[in-house]
Amino acid sequence: MKKYATFYFTFISILAFLGVSGQTFFKFSGNIKNFPEPKISITIYRNWVENPLDLELKVDKNGGFYSEIVLDEISYCDINIGDEGFFLWKIEPNDDIILTSDYLNFDNSLKIKGKGSEKWVYLLEQKKKFELEKDWDYELEKLKKISKKSFFDLTKYLYDEQIALLTNYRSKVTEDFYSLQRADLYGKYSFLELGFLNFHKNFNEMEFQRFQLKTFQAKTQNKSYEFGHFAEALLENHNEIGQKYSKSIMLEYESIKNYFVEKDLVEKQLMERILVNKILNYLDNLGASEEVKLLVASYKEFSKNTTYTDFLMEKLSKFENLKIGKEAKSFILPDEKGNLITLKDFRGKNVILGFYASWCGPCVEDFQNLKIVENYFREKKNLVLVFINMENLEEFKAFLEYNKPLGKHLNGFKNQELKKAYFTDKLPNYILIDKTGTIISDKVEEPSGDEGRALIQQIERLVK
Repeated sequence: MKKYATFYFTFISILAFLGVSGQTFFKFSGNIKNFPEPKISITIYRNWVENPLDLELKVDKNGGFYSEIVLDEISYCDINIGDEGFFLWKIEPNDDIILTSDYLNFDNSLKIKGKGSEKWVYLLEQKKKFELEKDWDYELEKLKKISKKSFFDLTKYLYDEQIALLTNYRSKVTEDFYSLQRADLYGKYSFLELGFLNFHKNFNEMEFQRFQLKTFQAKTQNKSYEFGHFAEALLENHNEIGQKYSKSIMLEYESIKNYFVEKDLVEKQLMERILVNKILNYLDNLGASEEVKLLVASYKEFSKNTTYTDFLMEKLSKFENLKIGKEAKSFILPDEKGNLITLKDFRGKNVILGFYASWCGPCVEDFQNLKIVENYFREKKNLVLVFINMENLEEFKAFLEYNKPLGKHLNGFKNQELKKAYFTDKLPNYILIDKTGTIISDKVEEPSGDEGRALIQQIERLVK
């Protein structure tokens, strides 16, 4: 996922250079002195259903970097600059953020300017007052044993202080940012209050009524991370009907949908977000079962959000492709020397097919434990390990040269058909294929869990 996103980013940069009209961009550039690493990582969250867009921005030898990313509406991002970082900050179309700093004295030398930078200046001041000078989130976690009045007085005070700071910047930021930040603040402190009530086991109908869920516009409700997170938590605590039917996903799903409608809790856009994530969880846990497919069809009738329904159908299609008993979708991919290899080349051998990237810590750790698995089956000569790297060719070759990992390694960076057929954005990810090319497990035991022993037992159980 990370390097596929990088390719997308590079392609978009070309479009920007050629002057493709009708698109808006978020520009992020700057200079970081004494920065020892070659890259800055940035993750863009356009919504809370699709996978985020992960990018790596190259930093030159002088500490300079530059990027242009297609953006059509206000979104969230994480930025990691070495050990320094910004979590869930907001960016907007046509922003042109310029960041400069000395990495050896990052916070004190940090300067941000350019179009849209006023909201980042606000976010820095907010971070300083409510996280660095005193970590109020941590303090509130410690104060759960005080009286309800004292706790709620404190959350109200902190919310009012946060709103006051935000209001100071209102004339300098867009209305979209102001509204979204208000929703995040409301969601955050409401979630903390809900946690307090649950801790003391005194959440009831009267307490439920105190939360004002329809305070914000539909678009803002759906876009807000904190507000949506709180609405889902409130549902889980209050929807007793849904909990009764937890063993039937059809009844659980319908009870949740009806609950939202009957209670008129939130606008439909947020309902669609919560319900599609519920189905995506069902898919992850149960696969493409007939019951899950019925829910997908029901959701398509209910929701008119094509972004959500398209993503849901794409994921369902992948689960269908990877069903146990189906023939594994073939592919033709290059190895590090440029030789083209197809999955059919491994017919007659049982195959562990794995997807990985060099930046994925668990992936690299798995290689050590997979040596045990490979050694165990070496005498039988009926198991081959095939790994598909999802980075660009340069990084793929560098990783192999430096690490010399076991198995056969191919590069799937540019192969769109591979990405449609397999979960290449979920790393590490493994599939077990038998000698005939048939999938015999889409959930392989984690190699690093117990030094590969459970995986050895799983292979022996499944391979005939």
